[in-house]
Amino acid sequence: MSMASRRDLLVGSAGMAAAALASGSCAAVGSRPERPVAATSDGRMDWDALRRQFRLEPGWANLALFYLASQPKRVRDAVDFLSAQVDANPLVVPTGMRLPDGPTGWPRVRRALASFIGGRAEDIAMTASTSIGLGVFYNGVRTRPGQEFLLTGYDHRAQRTAAELAAEKRGARVRMCSWFADPATATAEGIAAAVGDAIRPHTRIVGITWVQSSTGLRMPVRAVAAVVRRANEGRAPADRCLLVVDAVHGLAAVDEDAARLGADAVIAGTHKWLFGPRGTGFVWVRPDVLDQLDPTFVSFIAGGGAAPLSPGGFLAFEHAFALPVAVDMHQQLGRARVAARIAELSTRAKQGLTRIRGVTVHTPMDPDLSAGITCFSVAGRTHEQVVDHAATRRVRLSASVHTRLGTAVINTPAEVDTALGSVAELAR
Repeated sequence: MSMASRRDLLVGSAGMAAAALASGSCAAVGSRPERPVAATSDGRMDWDALRRQFRLEPGWANLALFYLASQPKRVRDAVDFLSAQVDANPLVVPTGMRLPDGPTGWPRVRRALASFIGGRAEDIAMTASTSIGLGVFYNGVRTRPGQEFLLTGYDHRAQRTAAELAAEKRGARVRMCSWFADPATATAEGIAAAVGDAIRPHTRIVGITWVQSSTGLRMPVRAVAAVVRRANEGRAPADRCLLVVDAVHGLAAVDEDAARLGADAVIAGTHKWLFGPRGTGFVWVRPDVLDQLDPTFVSFIAGGGAAPLSPGGFLAFEHAFALPVAVDMHQQLGRARVAARIAELSTRAKQGLTRIRGVTVHTPMDPDLSAGITCFSVAGRTHEQVVDHAATRRVRLSASVHTRLGTAVINTPAEVDTALGSVAELAR
């Protein structure tokens, strides 16, 4: 088949896909509708309309959507649209895939993320997950024997393991610390002071988690960053203490520009609260830190900055290149409105749980120290028993160190109340 015929086939396939999308219930993928997603004619948010974008299991109150998020129709349509192009002509990936409103590819993906996190596109490396991003960072940081990485047992196993593997290679060590005695009663000032007390002259990395999945506590990143900055005064670049943030449960759940929190690196998957395509994630690196990082893999993304840190290889490009659609959807919803909705639902959950006898809430009540994950335990019951009992009432919870109740923006007050009822029934 000639190149011209292949182009004709591609254009025809893309055109049919575009026509199919345009006839659906939402605007063409990548284009901006006349009014924001889920907005009513008077500008208010219609959360039920947003929920209808998701293929959630009917009849269930799913309060574990932060594990692997359901994808909205706009994202599914974008993936299908791009997949049709790859199937029609696999050479379209290097030669230029398109969404209905223009070309796509890594530059567009990085620009979209930069606009959402308040940074620059050139400071972003692309990965397939938070775990891979953490590995890229820890393995890439130039570290001397005798230096150390500070973490806590509340950080996810992915961050702890990434640090341990890198430390073992470099003759460094991982020192486990504690930033609080009880997450439920922790304070921003107390956490920052604990971090400051733990930093030593040979501390190379302080690794923290923006929102801990094991406790629901939201780390005061700005306060911790200020402490790290003070510890770095007078240090040479090779001795500088770097603050790295696992941000996967804060991204799109907290109304903050992740690149402006004061950290040296922010790492997150985008398939959770952002509702991005599965298998997508990024590493944002402060520009003046880039020269202290070495790539771990060959990169398929051209350019300078953080691009060389991106693991290369052939992957699900239709997922990666559909990510701007998820970002655009969240920007139309408004990050502040999304965060407020999540906080409203999580506050309802925490307050309801505190009224149930025998229940201990491990997540701070303060919305400035929490986000969409509420962790709790029921006296005399294992976390598995709480989750299993909830399932008999058609409620989905999850368990880690504690039982977890997640309040995504597409959950409802009624679902939270149903979950509270299942917990109260078991706690009797």
